[in-house]
Amino acid sequence: MAKSVNHHERKREICATCIKLFAQRGYEDVNFGNIAKECGLSRTLVYTYFKDKRTIFNQAIFELTTAVADKYRELAKSKQTADAKLRELCVTVFALLFDNRDFLCVIVDRLCNFRRLKQVPTENIMRHTLGFKRIVHSMIVEACHRGEYTSNLDANRATALVYSQFEAAILQLAVSGDATLSALIGQLNILLNSFKNND
Repeated sequence: MAKSVNHHERKREICATCIKLFAQRGYEDVNFGNIAKECGLSRTLVYTYFKDKRTIFNQAIFELTTAVADKYRELAKSKQTADAKLRELCVTVFALLFDNRDFLCVIVDRLCNFRRLKQVPTENIMRHTLGFKRIVHSMIVEACHRGEYTSNLDANRATALVYSQFEAAILQLAVSGDATLSALIGQLNILLNSFKNND
């Protein structure tokens, strides 16, 4: 009797293996032959799951951002303060960044390559970046409306400041590798504390 294959799990395994290859060799230097060999599968079989490297890259982004969106939906139902929700979401994102260091290297490499070639980053990267910024912005606006943050806080600038914490974390993790989760959370808390309404 033929062994049953969990296609969803196999797709995730191919994606994870591919991200490691992208991180080791660079996105441009990986082909489907390399991917198939590393996965122990035929090229034809890999093609049944993904039509090209870009699809694999997009799938990895999708899985990472889905985890963030799921956490946001969970927090939206929570009775915590808006400030507590924002902090919890940010800690979740920092933890995801730490768990996906290889992928961060790939993203930074791809973005640098786009810049070298004077190309615009893929719509997929931009869409998810904007989506995350909107989530952070809505949580900051909620905290302002509830009186948790100062009434004169500029939500757009505050969002940019919070987002810059993630950009710094990505660079530290992908380039220097010297970031610690506790230090990043500590820096974020200092920033969010500066938004608070102390009346």
